[in-house]
Amino acid sequence: MKIAVFLHLYYTEMLDELLSHIENLSALQDIEYDLIVTLCHKNPELEQKIYAFKDNAQIMLVPNRGYDVAPFLQAVKSIHLSGYDYIIKLHSKRDLSSPAYLPSCTLYGCEWRQKLLEFMSSPKHLQESLLRFDKNPQIGMLTAPELIISAYKEDHQALDRATQIMHGMGLSLKNKTFVAGTMFIARASLFRLWKHLPYDASDFEEFNPTHKGGSLAHALERVLGFMISAQGFQISSYYPVGFSYKMKVLGYKFRNFIYYKRTNSSGKTHIKIFKIPVYSKSKK
Repeated sequence: MKIAVFLHLYYTEMLDELLSHIENLSALQDIEYDLIVTLCHKNPELEQKIYAFKDNAQIMLVPNRGYDVAPFLQAVKSIHLSGYDYIIKLHSKRDLSSPAYLPSCTLYGCEWRQKLLEFMSSPKHLQESLLRFDKNPQIGMLTAPELIISAYKEDHQALDRATQIMHGMGLSLKNKTFVAGTMFIARASLFRLWKHLPYDASDFEEFNPTHKGGSLAHALERVLGFMISAQGFQISSYYPVGFSYKMKVLGYKFRNFIYYKRTNSSGKTHIKIFKIPVYSKSKK
């Protein structure tokens, strides 16, 4: 079995943390992997560290556009997908400066990154993921269950743009779910259409740390999920979801139904009780 690991390293201080997760692949028997790292700036010291970790790693310099999505597209175009069984996509997601309110949980600080990396946080989790693929041929992509979300209720501009891209790929929308944060393990064969998307770095917007959504990168983040179901496969949890997890999510949603408080990126606070808006105020 052979795996292509794609790592986009914008926040270079996270290299050790990410390499510690990738190292878990070496603990599995009969697994080979190639490491493809994308960097936005030349960094000889960092590159030496990467080669010390894996001497045949491929390092690519890419423009600082399209967040982690444009570098992933460029890197996938540089390899022969037919030589791999699976791909793993990773990037240096920074700590959250404010809470992330997802449909099944609220994440703080480093928790989003930790959730995204959970499927390969140990050799056991990686082995469980690979066994899930073996046992269920319909599974196309795996990640933590909390991060599999629907695109129906958020970022409508990105959804509209993703829909147009899907039609251009000759794919119909069957299930509008994707991985929030774009870290996953997936079947390599499902990325053949992705490899031939007609975009290069110049098509992507420049990096904006206060992004509002709707960019080409955000649209393609959704396409990464949409194209899995469009090809007849599922995005699933890296472990079997049981009763306790379902009850936990139900409890979270019930609490939000009773009392809902959110402060958006512009500082406006909304409060709802039993879904009825009772307070809305902008930060002065």
